[in-house]
Amino acid sequence: MVKKTINLNVNGKPYELLVEPDIKLAELIREKIGLTGTKIGCNNGECGACTILLEGEPVASCMMPAFKAHGKNIITVEGLGTAQNLHPLQKAFLAYGAVQCGFCTPGMLMSAKALLDKNLNPTEQDIRVSISGNLCRCTGYKKIVDAIMAAAAELRGEQEVKWPVTTGEDVIGSPVTRVDGIPKVTGESKFANDIYFPHMAYAKPLLSAHPHALIKNVDTEKALAHPGVVGVYTSKDVPGPNIVGIMPHIKDTPVLAGDKVRHYGDAVALVVAESAEIAEEALSLINVDYEPLPGVFSVEDAMKEDAPKVHEGGNLLLHRKMYRGDIEKGFSEAAVIVEDSFKTRMNEHAYIEPEAGVALYEGGILKVYTITQGAHYHRGEIAVNLKLPVTKVRVIQTTTGGGFGGKIDVSLQVLVALAAFKTGRPVKMAYSREESMLTSTKRHPYYMHYKIGARSDGKLTAVQAEIYGDTGAYSSHGPGVLTRTAASVVGPYEVDNIKVDAYCVYTNNPTAGAMRAFGSPQASIAYEALMDELAQKLGISAVEIRRINGYRKGSVIPTGQVLTDGVGFMETFENVVEKSGFNR
Repeated sequence: MVKKTINLNVNGKPYELLVEPDIKLAELIREKIGLTGTKIGCNNGECGACTILLEGEPVASCMMPAFKAHGKNIITVEGLGTAQNLHPLQKAFLAYGAVQCGFCTPGMLMSAKALLDKNLNPTEQDIRVSISGNLCRCTGYKKIVDAIMAAAAELRGEQEVKWPVTTGEDVIGSPVTRVDGIPKVTGESKFANDIYFPHMAYAKPLLSAHPHALIKNVDTEKALAHPGVVGVYTSKDVPGPNIVGIMPHIKDTPVLAGDKVRHYGDAVALVVAESAEIAEEALSLINVDYEPLPGVFSVEDAMKEDAPKVHEGGNLLLHRKMYRGDIEKGFSEAAVIVEDSFKTRMNEHAYIEPEAGVALYEGGILKVYTITQGAHYHRGEIAVNLKLPVTKVRVIQTTTGGGFGGKIDVSLQVLVALAAFKTGRPVKMAYSREESMLTSTKRHPYYMHYKIGARSDGKLTAVQAEIYGDTGAYSSHGPGVLTRTAASVVGPYEVDNIKVDAYCVYTNNPTAGAMRAFGSPQASIAYEALMDELAQKLGISAVEIRRINGYRKGSVIPTGQVLTDGVGFMETFENVVEKSGFNR
């Protein structure tokens, strides 16, 4: 491919670059100029993390051919302000708590600047429209809107944003200055995909073409012969056990699938090449001989006696029982009994930063720079899989763009470590949005059947539940999630008689794991709906039935624990009732 010359002015500095004609603007800014404040979250113009200003207008640089910017002026987050001289927008984002993981922040700041450059008196609606192309998974947007309002006020000369935040001796309940805040608003924070080393290679995984199939053979010969390919690896190349697992007693996830694939996200081979583009080309040259197998895609089908087995031991991973009191006696004392079945769906974490990591093996030490919520856990798995002493492995957590539980699981950490270990070169591995969606763990889909009884005065007498959680192809945090659901079967409401049977079930769906609140949200769908139904049948308000049964100091939870301290449910509940205007 013949390279061409492009001239740009970026943050007031002229550049003349010889680049490939199909290069995108975001890639040019990040890799050719080295301004990694501009992020790539989706490569599809949807998330806004790559937003820059082109002649003052916000554009999605991940979609824009770089040659369309020839001869034009560009501003990235690095051109907005410096750590020593922050722009009012940057100060306001810090002061108002609009910066959390920070991955969306550069693009959000650019969209906000485009607005304020034209309109220093924006309404809330103006602001929300201006940032509508920028997704944020952390903040809920209100703090971002407040920050932009405050920055506009300072730019109008009305009220300066107070920054840095000053804190008294008692920091509890007081605003504090984020130690990682300034690098996040200036674009200096290094996320995993922002790290570069000289002579670095790039790795890409070949993901399964089937949700359930035997692997008869993996032919990598053509891929290895492709120009620019450094190496191609399969399960046979993993030095140690080809298995990982977040729970020590249940390791069931292959590093690279060997004899069988169990869902579309299984990695079958790993290509390392001189560029990510070459690695992608080589993936299509790998020939995998599959023998497709029938799959199971619901817990109902997976629990049938004649169901195809996802794992040799069967499809039932865990049966957790939570029994307390006398369930029959509890229902006999009930004036009203309600009963129903509920289903919840799978949820994707949708962190704006896809999984990424950079590994290098030098001087007998393997270093992995990666997104992670469990650096020590990932370190231990890498050491075992590569047959290295744990003292020879370092896992360095880079700035992590959202996690929500999903980034505690092993994703690409062992793969990128294997690539560096085998090649002896620094290796980067960064998932596309599609690869992230296929491989990342999800919130468990649930099937639940609930039965709840209450006396005529509204006091709960019994709760019986049968709960099935679809943990997908591998266990991940499934046993812990289903145990947590059983322990919080009726949420913050006290009841003496409980019978819960919770089942964690394998299917050929994407693996489900840890996600915010860890098994509690699914159950709340069921018991909150039935609490409302009980209230209707008893002729009392939805507030009153919760007031009667809510946890207080001295309440006993399903596990038998007596709550003695920090029981804030009723205080919180009464505040919600008052502030929501429910009684009006």
